[in-house]
Amino acid sequence: MYTIQQAMSIVWAHQTTVVIAALLTYFFGFVQYGTSMYMQIKHKECPFYFWQHCWYFGHDIVFSFLFNQWWHEIGFWLFKVLNIGCMMFVCIEFVSIYYAVKYESDWNWGKYFKGDKVPSQKEAWIMAIAGYAIGTVLFVTARKIIGDPMCLVLMMSTNVTLALMARFNLQERKYTRKGNKLLAWATLIGTIFTFCPPGVGFFTTVIRVLDNPYYYILGVLCVITSIRYIYISYKLPKYEDYVKEIEAPAAA
Repeated sequence: MYTIQQAMSIVWAHQTTVVIAALLTYFFGFVQYGTSMYMQIKHKECPFYFWQHCWYFGHDIVFSFLFNQWWHEIGFWLFKVLNIGCMMFVCIEFVSIYYAVKYESDWNWGKYFKGDKVPSQKEAWIMAIAGYAIGTVLFVTARKIIGDPMCLVLMMSTNVTLALMARFNLQERKYTRKGNKLLAWATLIGTIFTFCPPGVGFFTTVIRVLDNPYYYILGVLCVITSIRYIYISYKLPKYEDYVKEIEAPAAA
């Protein structure tokens, strides 16, 4: 697909553009992750599916090692900054798995047990740890299979899964919480930036193989679903109103 040498030749030739684009990419990531963590800690509900966190954990742990390796081998300061960013993401994922097991074990894994059984904490921990392990193995093997030495195509995939899937999680819950609208808008803006052309977008600037019509077709699809996510976040009732609607027939 591409080589590290090809990618780095572009980085050295357009350092300012690459640095700004990379930092903006991580900024949107932190806004999305931060909003997710706020909602998970505040409301005990995560706006992402657990399998998304498994994939994101694989992304974060692999990049933590790779950015540290490239910092020592290449010496570009941006790699150290991104290494620290990824280690922070890993810490966030550890917080997420704790809350997923403690407060959302039934939501995440209850459907996989017979008779609507609520998983025990032990069963939930087994499922959660297995999920994180599988996500890491998938990320490592996918990198080798598709020939993505700097994992930038796979990095882009985290934005794609969020743009495509977060709205389904919201629809399944049938109500909104504080943070949903911010997350939806951040997802749309981050998605648009992900699919910007070379000179603006981080991924197409560094990995020129992505500068092709099929990548932008995927981008249009992700933007449409992100807009749909915003629409749903405004259309669904707030949690408090939803609870009142559910309790009203019982009270009558």
